[in-house]
Amino acid sequence: MNARHAAALILAAALLCSCQSAKRSRSKNLRLLFAGDIMAHTQNFAMKDYSLIWNDVRDMVQDADYSFANLEAPVDKSKPFESYPTFNMQPSYPAAALDAGFNLISLANNHSNDQGSQGIKATALWAAQIEGRAQNKEASQGQNPAPQTDSKAKTRTQTENGSKPKTRARPVFFSGITEGGQMSFRQFHWHEYKIAFIAVTELLNTWKNYEEINYVPPTKKGRAAFVQKIAGMKEALQPDLFIVSVHTSEEEYVLTVLPEVQKFYKDLLAAGADIVVSNHPHVIRPVELLGQKADKKIRKAIIYANGNTISGQRRLLNYDEPEQIWNYTGDGRLFEMELAIDEKGFFALNYKTTFITAFTPQGERSPVIKRLDENFIKTLSENGQKKDSKYYQARLDALKKIKDILTWQ
Repeated sequence: MNARHAAALILAAALLCSCQSAKRSRSKNLRLLFAGDIMAHTQNFAMKDYSLIWNDVRDMVQDADYSFANLEAPVDKSKPFESYPTFNMQPSYPAAALDAGFNLISLANNHSNDQGSQGIKATALWAAQIEGRAQNKEASQGQNPAPQTDSKAKTRTQTENGSKPKTRARPVFFSGITEGGQMSFRQFHWHEYKIAFIAVTELLNTWKNYEEINYVPPTKKGRAAFVQKIAGMKEALQPDLFIVSVHTSEEEYVLTVLPEVQKFYKDLLAAGADIVVSNHPHVIRPVELLGQKADKKIRKAIIYANGNTISGQRRLLNYDEPEQIWNYTGDGRLFEMELAIDEKGFFALNYKTTFITAFTPQGERSPVIKRLDENFIKTLSENGQKKDSKYYQARLDALKKIKDILTWQ
């Protein structure tokens, strides 16, 4: 090999390395959005067009690569809609949320078995159709029978009557119902990075068929066992990002978090989870961001509760006492995170809270989601809805008192 040939090979190798490094550095940042509970009370499913619920936040949900929500009801098309205390959704209602862009869905909560084993199986089949794995008999724990390699990949699902397949803009992933007698989870790719997602519940309204749900006993022993499971999954899967959803055994309609629950979540982070998102209280609680003192980067997060994203719990506005606790059930939070990556893994480049509220337009009986901000309040005032404007200003002021927690380790 002459000197000229050797130089050419060295240049080619350098260019190849440069291209590979550039490819990694050019990978766009990962955008996540975390919502709260998607519920359907009588006034919610009375709507004729469920897509209207999401119009004011659709752009935010779709802009994220992955948007999380907890679906708080079975989905069984063979049964009618049903409200509290035993919920059921027809597929058309959650389909509107998926069309709005939600694609990381927890099916594990205290209402998961409201319709018994039939409801659980119907929900699992519906989710399987959405994921495009309904006909794959080899589907097993933690596997994506039709694995997706990018958030822009498309999946095919069935329409409500199970006829013409519909193409969704991006894949949807579910966790919360057991598969093969084991807890289900999902592992998928965003560009060259692996993401793992698991959803569990510590609460069930009835013990019937509990083995069909990703259930964690809310005891020291039960929680310790789940922490060990997360550690085992982290070691086996080696995900670049690990998201854990927990429907926690706590009292509802309380703004504070129990110390033992905080410890449980931090144990999950220590075991390998990167983001723990909690639900069940139906009110907003703080977000705790955990950073490393060494590099001043936030690499872990606990979302203690995002409240209700949509529900009918707040049927009437309490104009006289807008800060009374039940008023919180009509509000929620969309928590956005933009993650970058370095040699240690993902870290939060920035994050943002957007408050939302369930608002019933004049002349209507069903609420839609509105961004709870000064523009919304100003519009109400300009439309002559002074009383409503004052109420929602008080609600916004109350929510702003719920501060993020920044912890350096």
